Amino acid sequence: MSLTDAMQEAYAANPAGEVVIETLELDHVGFAEPVRIASNVEDDVLLPLVAGGDPVTFRALAVAVTLPGVSEDGPTPMRVRIDNVSGLLLPYLRAAIQSTAPISVVYRAYTSADLTGPGDVIDGLQLRSVDLTATTAEGEVSFREVAMEAFPRATYDGTFYPALSNL
Repeated sequence: MSLTDAMQEAYAANPAGEVVIETLELDHVGFAEPVRIASNVEDDVLLPLVAGGDPVTFRALAVAVTLPGVSEDGPTPMRVRIDNVSGLLLPYLRAAIQSTAPISVVYRAYTSADLTGPGDVIDGLQLRSVDLTATTAEGEVSFREVAMEAFPRATYDGTFYPALSNL
């Protein structure tokens, strides 16, 4: 998704009085429903997941997000630090740590000047290597490792690849 005009202006010029609301949607097979959190807001906020969509509740938490980037050494991963997790996220994260399934993450950013839809969306992310304390969770968020998946997504077995069998 490309950036909206309002988001491009917020990133480039940081207009006076305008705030970028960064949100994270965390989902896992062990969660009854996705956990949605927002930063740079004092109270929980209703925001649509897509432009013109029905708003959903994002819980207000202290979140620090470092977006993915590129350095001389190559791509740099996204980093997330969430404070005050003990009340909301700690039970979810502990349950997810015990599972082999990854926590999927969707990053959305809104500007306080335009809350009708996200101005920036990064989806297809997975939370990796989480460090938990009693009050904070910090982890690396990256894209699914496509290079590590089987190609052409087929299972090599004796039925479809008889040359693999010594019959």
